[in-house]
Amino acid sequence: MKELSEESPDLEAKISSIMEAGNELDEKGKTTQALAAYVQAWELLPEPKVSWKLLTGWIAGSLYNVYFGNGDFKKAKYWAQAALGGRSSERNTGPLIDLGMACLELFEEDEAFQHFDDAYAAGKERAFQERPKKYLSFYLSKKRKR
Repeated sequence: MKELSEESPDLEAKISSIMEAGNELDEKGKTTQALAAYVQAWELLPEPKVSWKLLTGWIAGSLYNVYFGNGDFKKAKYWAQAALGGRSSERNTGPLIDLGMACLELFEEDEAFQHFDDAYAAGKERAFQERPKKYLSFYLSKKRKR
């Protein structure tokens, strides 16, 4: 993973500012404007987009949250995959859980289970904290059946 702040500190500052503004908009319930900010930030990110420490996960994770919250699980899955590809640590189970959640909502149960299983292996039930209980319940139920 690379640090954009080392290669282009001005661009890193600009992207961070856009993301902070997007987060503020999202917190105020202005998801359309927040989404526009997140897309703008992603477009500014140099290629390969999944190689930037912190920024990749922040932007892709924010896009995931908007799409998942709006029930667009196909786009949420895409952004969860991007966040997973850009995670800076194997211990960060959040993108695995996000990807599993999107897959489960798309009725892709085997794929959801695999992502949940990978997250569980790294963080046990703690990996599912702050997520609706139905996802951990799904995982544990399916795990018992195997």
